[in-house]
Amino acid sequence: MGLGKTTAKHLLLLLNFIFTLLGIVVIAFGIFVLVSAANNNIDHGENLAGGLIITLGIIIVVISIFGCLAAIHESRKKLIVYIVSLIVLILLQLILAAMASQGTKDGLAGSVHDGFEELWEYELKEPGALAYYENWLHCCGVNNTDDYHRIQHDIPRTCCKDRNCQIVDNIYNEGCQAKFEEYLSGKMLMFSVVSWILIIGEIAGAVLAWMLYSSVKNESRRNLRWM
Repeated sequence: MGLGKTTAKHLLLLLNFIFTLLGIVVIAFGIFVLVSAANNNIDHGENLAGGLIITLGIIIVVISIFGCLAAIHESRKKLIVYIVSLIVLILLQLILAAMASQGTKDGLAGSVHDGFEELWEYELKEPGALAYYENWLHCCGVNNTDDYHRIQHDIPRTCCKDRNCQIVDNIYNEGCQAKFEEYLSGKMLMFSVVSWILIIGEIAGAVLAWMLYSSVKNESRRNLRWM
């Protein structure tokens, strides 16, 4: 039983250390969403999403640290609080994952489309509004180079490799909207993978915490019998 308790304790500490690192990754992703929204100068719910993601990451880190303390102190009360917190967190993450999945399917394409439509309106008034994306994603226009041809505008140097548009092969032909959707989908996939790893790990953490709780409880009972 002592070996079981020690093993559960050490595994729980290791798991919570990993949770802390993953929580920091979640916070970093939330900051990325906020920074992206600030750079775009257009908000289609990105600020709210970024704030929620950062909050979730902070909660994960706090619960993980609390879990480490509960394991180190072998406190039954703290372990119960930790288990309940994990169950609530798992349910919250499942709800958010479902909402994010549905929201991604229903709203991501529309949100990105609307955002680039607004950027193109700015481009028509003040040329250079798309330069940030063209430099970053190596793309041209919203849809492709034809966007500039239609308004009888020279292809900007930001659409070309090394800013040299004299060589045809240097011109980026893919539109920035498609490139940004591709980039964002990759980030969302990474976030989804991290979320599911956390959920599976948290279930394992709850089981280990319960095993440690049971071991500590049984040990206390045995000690009382000998008194």
